[in-house]
Amino acid sequence: MKGLRKTLQTAAIGALAANSLLAGGIAWGADGTTGAALTVKEFRYLDREQDRISLTHANQPDGTRDGHLSLLVDAGEGLEIKSIVMKTADDKGTDTGHGIWTTWKEPSDVGKYLLAVEHDGKTINGTFKESLGTFKGVNQFELYGSDNNSMKAGEFYYLEIITSAGTVKTAVTPFVDADTSYAPVLIREFSWADLNQDKISIAQFGEDGSTDGHFRLKLAFAQKTEVLSVILRGTDKDGNEQPGIWRTNRAGVGWLLGLMQGDKIINPSFNKDVTTPVGKFQGTVSLDLYANNNGSIKNGQYYVIEVETQFGTVISKPIEFGNQESIYRDDTIFPFKTISLKLNSKAATVDDRSVQLQVAPFSLDGRTMVPLRFISEAFGAKVDWNQKAQRVTITKDGQSIELVIDQKEASVNGETVLLDSPAISRNEVTLVPVRFVSEALNMKVFFDEGEIFITDAKEQ
Repeated sequence: MKGLRKTLQTAAIGALAANSLLAGGIAWGADGTTGAALTVKEFRYLDREQDRISLTHANQPDGTRDGHLSLLVDAGEGLEIKSIVMKTADDKGTDTGHGIWTTWKEPSDVGKYLLAVEHDGKTINGTFKESLGTFKGVNQFELYGSDNNSMKAGEFYYLEIITSAGTVKTAVTPFVDADTSYAPVLIREFSWADLNQDKISIAQFGEDGSTDGHFRLKLAFAQKTEVLSVILRGTDKDGNEQPGIWRTNRAGVGWLLGLMQGDKIINPSFNKDVTTPVGKFQGTVSLDLYANNNGSIKNGQYYVIEVETQFGTVISKPIEFGNQESIYRDDTIFPFKTISLKLNSKAATVDDRSVQLQVAPFSLDGRTMVPLRFISEAFGAKVDWNQKAQRVTITKDGQSIELVIDQKEASVNGETVLLDSPAISRNEVTLVPVRFVSEALNMKVFFDEGEIFITDAKEQ
């Protein structure tokens, strides 16, 4: 699998934030006073696998994959982050001038592209913005920069973070592209079918007098998952792009890729809003795909399919049209577990299994509080409760975490850490900030309009 895109707001990469637990505690937020200088705890390039933004606006996919980076900082007692600028460099940190991405630029500036910043699942700057706000304590940011042809192997990047206490420059981080995806979906089978049906035109279902490329796709979803887009690309036998692209949305170039599930047409035409998803799916799903032939669908041509979900995207290996033996199959067992919860709802799922919680997750002073035992045991951790000391102990894979009800101090592997909100008890259920328990156990957290997803997918 190979990750490509997620349009939900992505939270901290687990290993980064877990390291921060031992480096001085946890305190996320955006309400503080100007204070000590900013400390960069971690900055790195994660992948070029998502289409989240355009060159000037966030949440506006344009058909081009974006650079995705992670920034972990400690803002101390609080200070304003005015802007962040990302530049290209060589491995020694010398500017190469291959691109500048920034959160703010003067209207007269040219040659600078938007650097979109997300914090706790929310986009801070929909476009260029003079200030990102005031932050306090340890904060995790996700950064996105639309590709200007310099997001590729061999490039390095660094940040200049302009704050109310001065400018901080990070070390360089190299371009990388992940080999795995967080998406809880597998392409079980992708194959060509025929070139003798007329079901679709360039932009909508309906006959137009030319035959269509007909493909078949079988997907397996580990849980109910939102599919954002499906893309068919022409390639060579090694997967390098060749002429021809068909997609279910109209972000960037391409003709309509029509999807049918049995006799049901899933996407009759392009949606006017390029961010409109294809739909939500669960279990095993078989689809017929139709691509209007622009002359590039023919025997001997290779194609790949990309299935973009709210978590990431999986991509098939190339198949050769017209070759009866050319079929992509994947019988992999899902290598990770994912649970999903929703604010103020007792309904939850563990993979595709429905669960009823005793206490629903809720928001407390800007923190998302979740049932500690449920999350811990869902991922195979052991939970012990000391009634007299009001202490919870969690152990998993050599990790040990201890918390005491109503106390901000906790212990992670014997090291004292500070929570931004203490563990609390409601109806005899212990609840903690979702980031603490998930990241202390090396999980990843995703937010999507009130929904919370936690996965133990291996780090990219």
